[in-house]
Order: sequence, then structure tokens, then C-alpha cells
Amino acid sequence: MSKRLLVHSITLATVALSASLLRAGDAPPTTQPPAEIKSSANISPDAKSLIETVSTAYSDLKSLDLAGTIKIELQVEGATPETHSSDFTSAFVAPNRFRHEVKGDVLLGSTGQKLYTYQTEQNAYTQADAPKGRTNSSDLPQDMSNLLGMQNPSLVLAMSKDPAKEMLEDVVEASKPSDNTLKLTLKDKTQVTMAFDPDSHLLRQVNTDLTAPLKQRRADLARALLTTDYTSVKPNTPARDELFAWSPPPGATDAAAAAAAHPLDAVAASALEGKQAPAFKLKMLDGKTVSLSDLKGHVVILDFWATWCGPCRMSLPHLDKLYKAEKDKGLKAFAVDQQESDADVRQFVKQTGLSVPVLMDGDGRVGGQYGVEGIPQTVVIDKEGKVRRVFVGYSDDLPAQLKRAIDAAGQ
Repeated sequence: MSKRLLVHSITLATVALSASLLRAGDAPPTTQPPAEIKSSANISPDAKSLIETVSTAYSDLKSLDLAGTIKIELQVEGATPETHSSDFTSAFVAPNRFRHEVKGDVLLGSTGQKLYTYQTEQNAYTQADAPKGRTNSSDLPQDMSNLLGMQNPSLVLAMSKDPAKEMLEDVVEASKPSDNTLKLTLKDKTQVTMAFDPDSHLLRQVNTDLTAPLKQRRADLARALLTTDYTSVKPNTPARDELFAWSPPPGATDAAAAAAAHPLDAVAASALEGKQAPAFKLKMLDGKTVSLSDLKGHVVILDFWATWCGPCRMSLPHLDKLYKAEKDKGLKAFAVDQQESDADVRQFVKQTGLSVPVLMDGDGRVGGQYGVEGIPQTVVIDKEGKVRRVFVGYSDDLPAQLKRAIDAAGQ
């Protein structure tokens, strides 16, 4: 995994929001104390008591006004430490109005009737029906849920109909190292430390140590720490209605419609279309070398992926099926692994029975040539060596779009 991709994977302030729709919940808001905590995690008694107290505090909120800073500290062995910082503001009014804005980057929220996201740099937005009441983050679009969970967990807890469940999602162990502090260990070994105000029991700071899970992807990673500092926390204060009003800015693009017509989310990748595909020479798992020049006269699919990537795991079986159906017609398809060990990839191929040939992009150089920032990225190259289509991400209609693309490329 290159440093560029590593920063991209944990700097959620730059993530492109999904156009998938919110699954609206019908449950009415509640200010009753939450039900008894039910979790398979190993929770110490004092941690359980703190979780219950915090959950009650968030469930009883009528409104919440927040401001703070999101900071990422990244250290690769032998390299200069990097720090990325962004300021944010947010607000919530029960049961279902909220707003989260990272200065100069992303704005998302709910007007009470509509859920929306807006990317400043891309001048692109999405809209969907808002939930009718408080909603768990698992019922939000995945990218929105991930972004809020990493950047603004206090807002997530305020929005949630079950704050305790939110705190314990994917947690295997919870302890209370000091007063008003909760330490959580997640299934992937992520360490989360949450500090709460002793009076309001609302979050003051969240430290998320991502070193352990990310080190599995890049061995020379020394540190990856995400910190959310709440510099202003104002519960139950009057909120201006206009704060939650939103409509698409003039000239903004409907990202959902654009994605349906042309599903790209990376400028560098889309710029390749119609141009000669960058030359490469990579080794397969069996040690044989494949170069693009050897493939001239064939339609070629390059699918950039990694074993840790969930959407890649969803996409690969469809690519495998397409490859099996079309290879006798001359289709050449390759799964181009991004900077993982041969052993990890061999194990994955064995477990899944993947038949698509795997190329090992050990240093990520080829991925860089093809503008890979988000994976999976699937590139269709025609018989003359020109890039015909680039697809970034996975959606249910991708297999059909990919089939149409290879047909158009001359297959």
C-alpha cells in the first residue's frame, strides 16, 4: 500500500460519499433510558456503568451544537511524520435533523425531510428521504456512516436510537482506564479511547489508533492515529431552523444521476478514457511476467484490488464469472493486487477459488500510472491499447455495465 493510498484510506475528509440511499426507519424518537446493554464483548463492570450513563445522556438530548478539529497523525518508518488537520462544525435537533460540515471539503445532513451530501471540491450532491426518527448509523449509507463514525462520533451518538449499541459496534473488549474514560478494542485490533465530560457525560475527545489494522497492509507503518477534539459542546441550546435548511447550490451536479450514467469518482482515473493505456510489466503469482504490449489485439480488463477491501471482495466474483464466460473469445482479464504479500494473496485465491489471473503490483507504481486512489478500480482497454472505460467502486449494476463496455471495446 503506497503512502498516498494509505493516507487516502484513513483521511475520511477526502472520501467521496456514496450515492446509495438511506434506508428510512419508522421507529419514533425516544427519550426513555436505553434498554439493558446486550453485547458479546468482554465489558468490565465499571465500563458498563459508564456506557449506560453516556447512553442515557445522549438519548435524553433534545439538541446538540458541536465544533472541533479532526487530526490524523501518520508515521512511516524512515520517513518524516505527517499531520493532516481539518476543522468541523455540526448540530443536531431531535428527532432527525442534523448537519456536519468539514471546512472546505464536505457537508452532509438531514433537513428533517431530506438526507443530503455535498462535496465542495466536486460541486456534487446526493439526496434521499430522511429517516422519520432517530436512526442507527448502520441504517445510513455506508460511506456516510463510516465518515461520521470516524470524524464525529458524538453526532452519531446523538442521532442514534441506541447509543450503547453504537459504542459497542464491532467491540471485543471494553474497559474504564480512568474516570470518564472508555477504552475499546475492536475486532480488527483498532484501539479507541473516548473521554467524556464529567458533568454532561458527552464526548470531549476520541482517539482512534489504526496502527494495528493498517500495519497488516503496510509493514513499515509506525503510527496511524485519528483524533477528534471537541472544542465546543453545547447541549440543549436553541438551534436556528435555517441551519438545517439545504438545497443544491447553483450549477451543482447530481452525483447519483452522474454515477448512473458514468460511474467514476476519481478525476485522475476518468482522464485516462480515450487515451493510450499506460504500459506496464508485472509478475503473476506463479512468477510469469505479463506486459501490456503482449496483450495487443485483445480486449483487456485490469481490476485493481486488495484482499482487505470489502467492495473488491464483492466485485471479484462477478469479474471471475465474466472472465470464465468470455476468455475463450479472447478476453484477457487480470486482478491487479495493490501492494500486498504473495502469501496473503495466494491464501485469498485458494480460499475463494478465484480463476482470474492475479498480477502483483508490489510497489503500487502501476496503480499510480492508472490514477488509482479508490479500489476497486476496473479499467477496460480495447484491442488497440486504448482505455475505453474506467469504473471506480462497486455497485449492483457494475457487472452489466462492464459486459457492455467489453462488447463496445470489440470483444
